[in-house]
Amino acid sequence: MITDLDERVHPVEHDSEHWSDSLYFNAWDPASNVFLLTRIAVLANQSRVTAGVLAWRDGAPTYGYGREHEGPAPGDWDVMQIGGLSYRMEQACQRWLVQLDDPDTDSRAYLTWNGFTGCFPYDRNPTTLPKAVAWGHYEQTCRVTGDLVVRGERIPFDGVGQRDHSWGFRDWAGLREWHWVTGFFGTEVSFNVFHVVQPDGTITVNGFVHADGEDHTIVAVTRDTDETGTGAPQAYHLDIDVEGGRRFSVDGMSAGQEVPVRPHAGDTVVHEVPMRLRCDGRDGFGIYELL
Repeated sequence: MITDLDERVHPVEHDSEHWSDSLYFNAWDPASNVFLLTRIAVLANQSRVTAGVLAWRDGAPTYGYGREHEGPAPGDWDVMQIGGLSYRMEQACQRWLVQLDDPDTDSRAYLTWNGFTGCFPYDRNPTTLPKAVAWGHYEQTCRVTGDLVVRGERIPFDGVGQRDHSWGFRDWAGLREWHWVTGFFGTEVSFNVFHVVQPDGTITVNGFVHADGEDHTIVAVTRDTDETGTGAPQAYHLDIDVEGGRRFSVDGMSAGQEVPVRPHAGDTVVHEVPMRLRCDGRDGFGIYELL
């Protein structure tokens, strides 16, 4: 079970400069076709905190915000603010508030993530998430509501999204690729898949599918991904097998321009691409993160 203590910043357990404790939120509003993601990472061994927001509208990146804080984290995860971006835990394992105030671009946000699934820890899967990715990780799917202002335009927000908490260090040189794929089909069905390929070819699969009011542990995934010339995902098919023998088949197609992110000084590139989805007769939305 994930508890209030898990929702806090975790103790540093390694001297790697990449040791990180991070929170990530994403959300999609079908009425406005806005998709956004935001992340804050505490890099304790660097005495630094990074924060950012990315937003797409109708598939085009329309807004970006990034700030850094030098020094120890200015709070715990119950309240964390970096620049004009703040996260606030209103109820552990259930409800979080994300606020943004960016007067330079007349952009603001007041959005609440209210979980309709449990917090699913990745150590519940048959295979363990490699420590080169994270030492601990959990996910939750949420209803997302509130107000968003992008460059002066107010957008009432009523959609779905996900949040995760991850801690440990990323050994960028110790990974071949990862495929972090999420999707939501209203509040009826959602999924999260982390498909990691290590340098020796070993594949690990973690995540869950939420359906029929329950969170189902993933036991196996068959994945087929089409990539662009730059290495960004443009389409995919997943067959997701969960405990009990049920299979979910998901097809995804790029719904927007990729945003490539370089997480460190090396050659690693993480491609972020919003996706239109189809699963068992349902239409949905999500994001594909390909390293």
